[in-house]
Amino acid sequence: MGAKEEMDLLLSREALVTTVGTIKPYALALLVFTGLLLELVVHYQLKISIAYTHFFYLIIAIAGLWYGKKAIPLALFFGGLQIAVSWMITGSVTPDSLVRAAMFFIVAYIIGYIADTLNNFYAMVRAQNQNLLDVNERLAASEHAFQTANRKLNLLSSVTRHDIRNQLSALLSYLELSRMQVTDPAAIARIEKEQTAAHAIERQLDFMKTYEEIGVVAPQWQDIRTVGERLRARLPQNEVSLSLPAMGIEVYADPLLEKVFENLLDNSLRHGERVKQITISTRPGKDGGLFLVYVDDGVGIRNEDKERVFVKGFGKNTGLGMFLSREILAITDLAIIENGVFGNGVRFEIRVPEGKHRTAATGA
Repeated sequence: MGAKEEMDLLLSREALVTTVGTIKPYALALLVFTGLLLELVVHYQLKISIAYTHFFYLIIAIAGLWYGKKAIPLALFFGGLQIAVSWMITGSVTPDSLVRAAMFFIVAYIIGYIADTLNNFYAMVRAQNQNLLDVNERLAASEHAFQTANRKLNLLSSVTRHDIRNQLSALLSYLELSRMQVTDPAAIARIEKEQTAAHAIERQLDFMKTYEEIGVVAPQWQDIRTVGERLRARLPQNEVSLSLPAMGIEVYADPLLEKVFENLLDNSLRHGERVKQITISTRPGKDGGLFLVYVDDGVGIRNEDKERVFVKGFGKNTGLGMFLSREILAITDLAIIENGVFGNGVRFEIRVPEGKHRTAATGA
C-alpha cells in the first residue's frame, strides 16, 4: 500500500471516529434519562431495589469506554441518587445502597482507566503512523528525484561515451595510417605506444558501459551450462577445450553473470601461458550452499596476488575484469575467491548461498 492509500485509509478512520464522537453525547444523555426514569418509577414508586440497578452499570460502563475517567462523576451521581432514594424510602441509609454506590465508583474507575490507557496508546500509534506517512512521502519524492537524476546521468554518460568512442575510432584510424607511412623506428615505437593508450581508453569505455548495467535489470535464474556454452566461440579453435557441468543447475544472479565467466576465460587466455583445458564444475557447500568452480591448467596465480586480482587497476592490462566480476556477483550475494596452487593453474570458486541455486528438473 502506497503512502497516498495509507493516508486515505487514515482519513476515513478519522471520519468514522468523528461521526461516533458526535453521537456520543446524545446517546449518553438518553441513557442517563432512562436511568433517572427507572430510579423514580421502579425504585421510588414501586419500591423495587433489585435487578434494575444493573442498568446503571451499563450506563457507567458505556460512559467509561467513551470518556475514560470522566465517567467517575456520573458514577458518583448515580451512587448518590441510590443513597438518597433509599433514605427517602426507609428513612435511613441502607447498606445495599452504599455497596451499590461503591461498586458504581469502582466500575467507573477501572473501565475509565483502561479506556484512557487505550486512547493514549491509539493516539501514540496515530501520531507514529502520521510520522511514517510523512517519511514515506518524503522518501517517495526523494526516490523520484533520484530516478530522474539517475536517468539523466545515464543518458549523459551514454551520449558522452558514444561520442568519445567515435573520436577514438577516428584517432586509431589516423594512428594506423601514420604507422603505415612512417619508416623511422623511433616514430613507429611512439605511434605504437599511442595506439596502446588509445586501446586502453577503449577498454575503459567498455568497463564503464558494463558497470552502468550492473543491477539495472532484475536478477534471474540462469543455467550454468547454457552460460558456459556461449563461451566456446571465444576459445581458440582446436587449442583449448572447455568442460561444463550437466544441464539443469541454475543460479539466481545478475544477467551479467556471463560477463564474469568471460573475464575468467579472458584471464586464462591472456595470462595462463600454457592453458589447454578449462573446466567449469559445481560442488556442494556448507549450509545448503553451492560452489561454482572454474579451473584451468595454466601457470596459476601467486599467493600474494590471489586477493589483489580483484582490486581495481591491478594487472597487466586495465585491471578491471575481476573487479567487475566481483561487483556483478555481489548483486545477489554471490562471492568469488581464488584458491588454486601456483604452477598448477587457477581455481576460482564462486560461493552461491542457499536459496540462490536450484536444480531445474525438480525446481528445488
